[in-house]
Amino acid sequence: MTNERVRLAIMAPSLNLCNYLFGIERGFFLREALDVEVMIRPGLRNTEAVARGEADFGAANECVIQTALQGPTDLRIVLQVLKDPVHDLIVAPGVQSFQHLRRERIATPVAGSTPEIQTRLLLQEQGLLPGRDIFLVPRAPGEKMADHVRGLEAGAYAGLVAAPPILFLLENKGFRSLTELSSHFPGAASHGLVATTATIANRRPLVEAMVRGYVRGVTALKTDREAAVEFIARRFKLELPLAVRCYDGLKDLWSADLSPDLLRSEIAFHARTLGRSPIELESIADTQFAAIR
Repeated sequence: MTNERVRLAIMAPSLNLCNYLFGIERGFFLREALDVEVMIRPGLRNTEAVARGEADFGAANECVIQTALQGPTDLRIVLQVLKDPVHDLIVAPGVQSFQHLRRERIATPVAGSTPEIQTRLLLQEQGLLPGRDIFLVPRAPGEKMADHVRGLEAGAYAGLVAAPPILFLLENKGFRSLTELSSHFPGAASHGLVATTATIANRRPLVEAMVRGYVRGVTALKTDREAAVEFIARRFKLELPLAVRCYDGLKDLWSADLSPDLLRSEIAFHARTLGRSPIELESIADTQFAAIR
């Protein structure tokens, strides 16, 4: 039997989405006759790629919600694969508090992404108004996280918002986490599996196979600690103790379900930040695949 080629767009090849990468490497999608190709599409480009047919599936739930808040969308979330994605505000040596960041530049993920929004809101809560008291530098299209990391190391930025394992790699150079963003905004974000209504209607066996491959892969990731730690250490070029730390910190966040309550919480968060009225859950989610195991 010939495997079907499937294009999956993710925001970044980070530990937050290690569940997809692990499942692909360990052959769980191939067992469903799916040859999954990963495409890196940060921010809104993630779901735009799905809507345009450049990718079959996406992972950015936030983009589906933000799009639907502006008007009807054909994008649907069929699964949540990570709850409360981890993003740390990593600061330069000598920065001891938020007030030490006054008049400084902070590098963030792309504008409009949940961690960028959370950074702005958190700084405002700390009395630092972006654009006046502190200056955010979102990652531009085509710019890589490595560019922002080099900027932090060179002193161009006093802080950097990044997902694991970047914090652990920078700690050895004297940098540290000032805070982790999701701890201030619980229930505001999740990553998932996103498809169009046309794909769901016309290619249902594909969606079922994709969900099944993911579920079995993430189950192995969460239960086979030795294999998971080895994969993380090798994939992200980490020493074994750091790989263990990464795994233990993220294990309980990787998921394979669809929580209406959490999605409503995400809708409320983005509606509030965009100044829009909340939308109905059915306008952004399709729950019929969540029970597949």
